[in-house]
Amino acid sequence: MAKEEKMEQNVDETIKEEATEEQAAEEQKTEEQETVEDVEKSVNEAAKAEEAAMERLMRLQADFENYKKRTQKEKTDIYQFALEGFVTKLLPVLDNLDRAEAAADDDNADKYREGVQMVFKQLIGVLNEEGLQEIDCVGTAFDPNFHHGVAVGADPEKDDQVVLEVFQKGYTFKDKVIRPAMVKVNQK
Repeated sequence: MAKEEKMEQNVDETIKEEATEEQAAEEQKTEEQETVEDVEKSVNEAAKAEEAAMERLMRLQADFENYKKRTQKEKTDIYQFALEGFVTKLLPVLDNLDRAEAAADDDNADKYREGVQMVFKQLIGVLNEEGLQEIDCVGTAFDPNFHHGVAVGADPEKDDQVVLEVFQKGYTFKDKVIRPAMVKVNQK
């Protein structure tokens, strides 16, 4: 009987070992399955995050394109508005030119000259108001930043390198030289 008990005990132990092994294998499968599920969940979350990031990127790109278009339109509108204001200021000058032209038909030279002088003063006034300034030349020292020397003269009464004569007026616009004056310079 001791043999039978021993055998039964061995069988019970074997059954217990097999059950323990099966349980361990099942636990390992469960852990592996949980790990696979966790990885799949992480992959799905990463895919969703990537999709959301791409969507935000596309929206951001579209917003930036709209911003560029809007700022370009605003720039164009500002330029047009400024130009319109400037042209509006020149309309009275055009009116006076029309009047001066009409006065020339009357064969009255004084009225014509007076009309042209009035138009010239008015035009200079509008341009000065916008920032245009004539460069002072005659009697001033030659400055290559403002003057373009095209001729040389000799006047013993004047200092060396002084502007004697202006052939073409020079102008600055908002303190920037837009056309240097063409001048004759004294040379001793």
